[in-house]
Amino acid sequence: MPALPRRPDALHLILRYHDLIENGEIAPASAVAPLIHTTIDLGLQADVTALARDYLDGWRSAGAQQVGVMVVSRQTGEVLAQVGSSNYYGRHAGAFDYTRTQRSPGSTLKPFIYALGFERGVLKPTDMLLDLPEGASGIGDADREFLGPMLPRQALANSRNVPATNLLRSIGLETTFRFLRDLGLHDLETPADYFGLSMAIGSLPTRLDRLMRAYGALANDGQLQDLRWAREQPQPQPVRVISLDTARLITSFLSDPQARLPSFHRYGTLEYPFPVAIKTGTSQGYRDAWAVAYSEKVIVGVWIGRGDDGTMSRMTGAGTAARLVHAVIDRVHGNKPGDIADARFPTPPDRKPMEVCVVNGQTNDNSCSQTLVEWLKPDEMPKAAALSLRSDASLNPLPISATAGRSQSYSLASTDASDPKIHLAISTPARNSQIWRNPEQPASLDRLPLKADVHPHVPQIVWYVDGQPFAVTDPDRPVFWPIQSGEHRFQIRLPYRDETSAMVPVYVQ
Repeated sequence: MPALPRRPDALHLILRYHDLIENGEIAPASAVAPLIHTTIDLGLQADVTALARDYLDGWRSAGAQQVGVMVVSRQTGEVLAQVGSSNYYGRHAGAFDYTRTQRSPGSTLKPFIYALGFERGVLKPTDMLLDLPEGASGIGDADREFLGPMLPRQALANSRNVPATNLLRSIGLETTFRFLRDLGLHDLETPADYFGLSMAIGSLPTRLDRLMRAYGALANDGQLQDLRWAREQPQPQPVRVISLDTARLITSFLSDPQARLPSFHRYGTLEYPFPVAIKTGTSQGYRDAWAVAYSEKVIVGVWIGRGDDGTMSRMTGAGTAARLVHAVIDRVHGNKPGDIADARFPTPPDRKPMEVCVVNGQTNDNSCSQTLVEWLKPDEMPKAAALSLRSDASLNPLPISATAGRSQSYSLASTDASDPKIHLAISTPARNSQIWRNPEQPASLDRLPLKADVHPHVPQIVWYVDGQPFAVTDPDRPVFWPIQSGEHRFQIRLPYRDETSAMVPVYVQ
C-alpha cells in the first residue's frame, strides 16, 4: 500500500522560498542543474519547532495561541531556522506566517533610538536621564513605578519608557522615523506625527524578520546586511548605518546584567553563562511578547501572541519570549548547566572602562555606594565636581533631562552652591529594627511604611532599598515597601545632589 502523502511540517518556510523565487530574489545558478541550496539547518529547524510548540503549550492557559521564531547566523546573515506559527493546519490562525506579520514591537525599538541619540551627539553615556512622572506626555512605565535619575546604560537595560520617550523628543520624531525606515523596520509613508512619542514604546508596527535584520546591524558593528536564504541569493555589500563605536556601546548595554537591576533580577531568563545581548518587548494589553538576542554565533528572535490580536494574561517578553530564546540559544551553543565562559563582546576601541556612580554620573571617589562600569571617550570623562542643575539654568549638560525637569508634575530641587545643606534622615523604620511577617495576612497587605525626615523641604526624594532605587516621592508622603525576609538596607537620596541619609539596616523574619 503506498504511503500517504505527508504534509510538510515547515510549510511556512516552503512558502517563503516560493515567494523569494517568484519575486526573482533567488534563482538557480545553472539551468542545467536547477537547484537551490537553502541555508536552513534541518536539525536545528526541527529542534526549534519542537521547542516553540512545547513552550507555547505551557502558555496557552494565559491566552497565548501563536508563536514565531527565527534563528540567523550572526556572521553571515544566513537564516538557519524559521517557525512561522505553531502549526500551519492548526486552529487559531495557524496559516499566518508570524515572522512576516506586522505587530506592535513593544520596547524592541528602544536600542535603535538610543543608538541614534549617540550618533547625533544628543546623548553621552554619563548623562543622567530622568525616569520620573511625565505629566505632559502621559507616558509611564509598565510597573507604574519611577526609578529617578538613571544612566543611559541603566535606562535602556531596564527598558524604562519615560527616558526613551524624552530621548525621542530630543532627537525629533521625523529624524527617528526616517532612521527606523533606513534600518528596514518599516516602509510606511505615514507622517511621523501620527505615531508621536509612543513610537518609542511600540506604536510603530514592524515584523520579526525586519527586527532580525536590524538587530544584525547592532550585532555586526553597525553594518546592515540582508538576510540570506540560499547560497544562490545575491548578497549586496553591507551598508554602514551605525558607527562601530555606537553599535558596540549599545551591545554592552544590552549584555550587562548588572545594569538591568532592579527591573530584571539576576540569573533569570535574560542572563547567560556567555556574552548575550538581549532586548525584550511587550505591547499594550499584553497582545505581543517579544525577545531578540544575539550571541557570538547567532541572532534569535521570538514573538508570542494571538492571531486575533487579542490580549493575553500578563504575558511579558521577559517572562515568556525570552525563555524560548534562551532555550534556542542553549541548543545552538550546546550549553549545559554550570557552564561558564570567561568572555565578553568586543569593546569600543577608543573608549576606556571607568567606574561611574549611578547617582550622578561622576567617576567613583570611593564615596559612592553604587557604581557601574562605563566605557568612555577621553572627552566624556566626568569632572570631579557633581553636575549642576538648577530649575532656572541652562540644561545643555543634560539635554534629555530638560523636558522631564520642566514637567508640570515634577520640579528638581535647586542645587545652587549657596543653598544650605539639606538634612535627610529616615524616621521609619528605626535602625536595626526586627520585623516579623504576619503569615495570616495577605501578601499584598504585608508592607512596611517608609517615612522620611527632610528639611528644608524639597520636591522629591529617591528611596533606595539594598542599594537599588525603589521609589521617587514627595518626602512628606510615606512609601510602602513589600516585606521580604532577610536583612535589608534603606537609604534616601536627592536627585542631582550629594546628600544622602544614613543607612538604616532592618531585619525581617
